[in-house]
Amino acid sequence: MLMNCSTVRLLFKRPIVAVFTVYVFTLILLDVSGYFSCEKRSSLYKLKLVDNSSVVSAEGRVISAPQAVKNVKRFILKTSAVNGNAVNEKIIVNSPIAYSVSYGDIINIEGELKSPFSVSFPLVFDYQKYLARNEIYAILNISSFEYVKSSPNAVKKFALAFRNDILEKIDACFKLPYSSILKSLVIGDKSALSQDIKDCFSNSGIMHILVVSGLHVGFISAVILLFLKLLGFSLRKALLLSIPFMFLYVIATGADPPALRSAIMFSCMIFSLCLGREPLIYNSLALSALIILIFEPQQLFTASFQMSYGATLGIVYFHRDILALFKNVKNEILRFFCGILSVTASAQLALIPLCMYYFGKISLISFLANVIVVPLTGIILYLGIIFYILTFVSQYAALLCSLIVSLLLKIVLSITLFLGNFRFASMLVAKPTIAHLLLFFLFLFSIFGNKKKFIFPGIVLILSFIYFVFLCSV
Repeated sequence: MLMNCSTVRLLFKRPIVAVFTVYVFTLILLDVSGYFSCEKRSSLYKLKLVDNSSVVSAEGRVISAPQAVKNVKRFILKTSAVNGNAVNEKIIVNSPIAYSVSYGDIINIEGELKSPFSVSFPLVFDYQKYLARNEIYAILNISSFEYVKSSPNAVKKFALAFRNDILEKIDACFKLPYSSILKSLVIGDKSALSQDIKDCFSNSGIMHILVVSGLHVGFISAVILLFLKLLGFSLRKALLLSIPFMFLYVIATGADPPALRSAIMFSCMIFSLCLGREPLIYNSLALSALIILIFEPQQLFTASFQMSYGATLGIVYFHRDILALFKNVKNEILRFFCGILSVTASAQLALIPLCMYYFGKISLISFLANVIVVPLTGIILYLGIIFYILTFVSQYAALLCSLIVSLLLKIVLSITLFLGNFRFASMLVAKPTIAHLLLFFLFLFSIFGNKKKFIFPGIVLILSFIYFVFLCSV
């Protein structure tokens, strides 16, 4: 009874957390019932236009910047009509390279609608499920194309032009592979990265620095805030003015879910500060997640969403206790690295079980790699911004800056290649069940709360962990 009263008081103290929890359970029930299946969500399937070997005609607006993929140009089309039927739905379009297509174009196209490739094997990437979680249920290969007019969103058009200018200046001043890594770090463009480099970053447990996420948005926000403060704005005004610039950066990077989530999360905390209220971190996290899931409910079931919020929650919940282990360290430099280590460890505590579940492996050197590489990443990001500004001021100064950045990128790449190619850099493990994951988090959050509780779950967790680590999948 006391526990129930305590729980009720906690929910009243953090009402947004309570609403978020109820909403999440509702989404889970809907997903289990099949509510989010393509047959129920997609008009294209209801009209039996997918996989029927007939040519369909579609009109719509290009809502993404076309990208060259293998021998085609790929983009997302938001349809307005398909075969004369009003259909407001996103589809992936593969067009010949020769066709001139740009963001914002309204086009008429013809071709066959196909369902995305799907696999049912565990730990194998399911492209169909990935697209479905982003509310894309079909792919159209163009056989006929007609340009109608251009109607881009002015803000997004400016952001994409800004992105292209950054990419062009990086290509002009940096050599491969440093240009490809810098483009990924600064703007999230991974198209030029080789598979070997991606594998090394993945095995080292630092693939997250190549994806524009909370780390990058945080660095960029700090730069914007500092710049606005130098212009004489008060802290409150600088915080509020930093929000649109932060979203402009996110749009320029492609508005990928991790970056968008981070921007919304930071915005919620900024509004809380500007209202003169204590920024209750759990309410802010719940509010940002709730905003995202209201507009895109299927994001809840993506690895990206779960890992983004898992890492953030891990840092918030565990960081203070882990940092306390280094309270006797007096040296300022060592304390700096202890702080990075505690943040990394806090995030990894939440991410390791999710990595095991989704990827069937864990990185054994991610702690070391993050402690070394993350600070360098921050320096490279800041110097990357300085480099871009200098391209408008002095080509010689920009070139000098590019040499410094290239040297730092060489260090990062050398460390990553060394650690990523290490024989025991990562370990394949047996995929845990949902029950094991729930048990793990139950035990984990309990030992950082009241250590006298949950003894039995702890024993089961230890046995489960031994099973995960030593019974590796072949």
